[in-house]
This record gives sequence, structure tokens and C-alpha cells, in this order.
Amino acid sequence: MIFTSLSPNVQKDDLKLALKTLCAPASWQSGETTAELEAAFRRFLKVSSAFSFVSGRTALFAILKSLEIKAGDEVLVQAYTCVAAVAPILWCKARPIYVDCENDFNLSPEDLRKKITPRCKAVIVQHTFGQPAQLEKIISLAIKHNLFLIEDGAHSLGSFYQGRKIGTFGIASFWSFGRDKILSSTFGGMITTDDGGLAQKISVLKSSFPYPSKLWIFRQLLHPLVLWLAKKTYAFFALGKIILALAKKLKIISLAVEAGEKTGEPPSFAMHKMPNALAILALNQFKKLDQFNQHRKKIACFYQENLKKESAFTLPPPNEKAQSVYLRYTILSPQAPRIIREASQKGLELGNWYNAPIAPSGVNYAKVGYAAGSCPRAESLSRQSVNLPTHIQITEKDEQRIVDFIKKYRF
Repeated sequence: MIFTSLSPNVQKDDLKLALKTLCAPASWQSGETTAELEAAFRRFLKVSSAFSFVSGRTALFAILKSLEIKAGDEVLVQAYTCVAAVAPILWCKARPIYVDCENDFNLSPEDLRKKITPRCKAVIVQHTFGQPAQLEKIISLAIKHNLFLIEDGAHSLGSFYQGRKIGTFGIASFWSFGRDKILSSTFGGMITTDDGGLAQKISVLKSSFPYPSKLWIFRQLLHPLVLWLAKKTYAFFALGKIILALAKKLKIISLAVEAGEKTGEPPSFAMHKMPNALAILALNQFKKLDQFNQHRKKIACFYQENLKKESAFTLPPPNEKAQSVYLRYTILSPQAPRIIREASQKGLELGNWYNAPIAPSGVNYAKVGYAAGSCPRAESLSRQSVNLPTHIQITEKDEQRIVDFIKKYRF
């Protein structure tokens, strides 16, 4: 079996660490490792402040709240994204304004220009799949209209734009350590900023948040272990699928997106600090960041070289100004749903980010303020996207098998 999702970064050392941490409940909530992780981010990005939170969406909420975004304000955010990147705007009682994207899966500067209103206070710039957005044009518009620029680095830790690290262009950036991100600790998030006044407000807000319960932390530590077992037995009479289904039903592991989030509501774990136990897992992954990203680039290069002559597929466009880390290598095909479905039948679990302009499927567009047809390119991309895996578990044999399978749909 080849997987695109299901905690793909987790290696043997991560499993051992999760098991070791499970046996030390005294270290689960508070501890020194959260501060060590924050320090690692400050050094990596050469910024003055970093603040850890329970999730990337909580980190975004803390930024918006500290920027005093409130009812009546508008925040610009691209379509072709996850509802988790939109909901924190709603938690502040503000209104999301959806901007269409371009063929690089990122926010369109031209559509951004059209949708800025006097009520707009901020723009959130997502670097989709680790491919940097057109920052020069976006920054110019943000300056012209006095908008706070917030970078969504959930896919792009380690990417560069014009020789400068992603996450250092806006007033603040937020990062996610969700199960399928660049680094994974099941949940977890971070804010980085060089703005002293904003940092002070975020610090005060963070201090008011509690730690998650020990039961919740226990479930997150179990997650990599349960997923490892499920993947190992996935093809054995569908045992792995049964394990996953039971683990979710019995709430042994948490859902990536809770049901209420599809209507813009906060998840049960929102507004909490990052627990020390998850920081232990994240810091271990952070130490492997360069290894992870070099591997992703190598796999992406293989896909590019082997699929570039196939006119039936649209590949990620090149960007000479950027160095992308390719969290996933996403191709476009009118046959995307069929490819993903038939790949699964062959033991290839390809990804479907994003199969809706505001993903996952089932989001209540009325509740999150999205009008169907308002971002036509994002909607078109969502119908055609197929994610090819680039994570550390993908071998040369795997990448060749994936390419051979994809080429069957060239006609």
C-alpha cells in the first residue's frame, strides 16, 4: 500500500517517542519542550517571537484577535482551502471575503485587487502545497490598502521566495503540525512574528488559554500508533480500514475536522495552549525538517520529469522566484475522481486536496459565507486535483509505480 495521508511523516523513532511519552503523563501538559520548540522556530526563521498553540487554526484566531479583528471587519482569504483556515475569521465575528486562485493553486492578485473593500482589514496568504504565492504583487496591494498580511505556512515550512524564507513577509505567520502537514504531532500550531506590539498581545492572549485535558492528549499520542497499525494491516482483508473506523467511532483517535467546523463552529480543542507532549513529537520532527524537504523535492522532480510530456495532465507551473517544498505534488486531470477511486482499488491512496473550494466535502457554504460561482477557477481546480505523495515514506519503487499508474489515464 502507498498512502498520501494517514500521518505519512511518522517513522520508527516517532513511534518510539510517542510510546515513551505515553508512559510519562506528568510531562503531558506543561513542560520545557514547548519553549524549546518555540526557540527552534525563532532561530529557523530569524524572528523575535514564536508562540505555540494546540492547532494552526487556534494560532490564526490568536493573530486575528490580537490584531483586533472584530464584527463588521472583513478578512480576505483564498478559496481552494480548508475550512480550518476560514473558521477563525468567523470566530472573531468578522466576514471572510473569498478570493479566487490561479493555476498555481494560490491566491490571485488580480481577483484580490477586485475584492478589496473599505472594510477589509487583513489578507491571509496561503502557500498551497508548499508553493509560494505571488508575494510581490500581494504585498503591494496590502500596502496600498493598509491591510495586515498574514502568512498561512501550514504547507510551506522550508519554502523560499526570492531567497527569503516563507513566513517572514507578513506581520505574522501561522503554522500547523497536523497529521498530514510538513511536520506532524497529530495536532499543534505556531505563530511567528517580528512585530513587538503584536507579540505582546498574543502573549497575553495565550496566557489566558488552558492546556487541553489529559484525556485529549492521550488520544493524540495514541494517534500515530493506531495509524501505524492500521496502515500495516490495511490490505489484509481490509483490517486496517476496520481499525480506523472503530478508532474514530470509539473516539480513540480524533477527527482532523470536527462536524461543527463544517458550519464554522470552533472545534472542541480550540483556544488551548500546545501541550508539552505534542511539542515533544513536533520537536523530534523539526530536527528532520531538512531531510523531509529534500526528499519531497526529489520526489517532486521525479514526477515532473516523468509526466511533463503527458498532455493529458496539467502539472504545477514552474516559479523561478521560488523554492517549493511540495507537501504534495498536485496534478490536474478531468478524470481526477476516477483516477483517485481506481488508484485506491490498486493499493494507491492518492490525495484529493482540495476536492471542494472550501474543503472538506460537506461544508455548509451559507454558514461560512461562500457563494457558489464566486471563485470559478478554485471550483474548477477542486474538480480536477489529484495529489501525488512526496513524503519521507515514498521510495524510488513507489514513485515509479505511481507514475506508471497515472500514465494509464493519458488518453
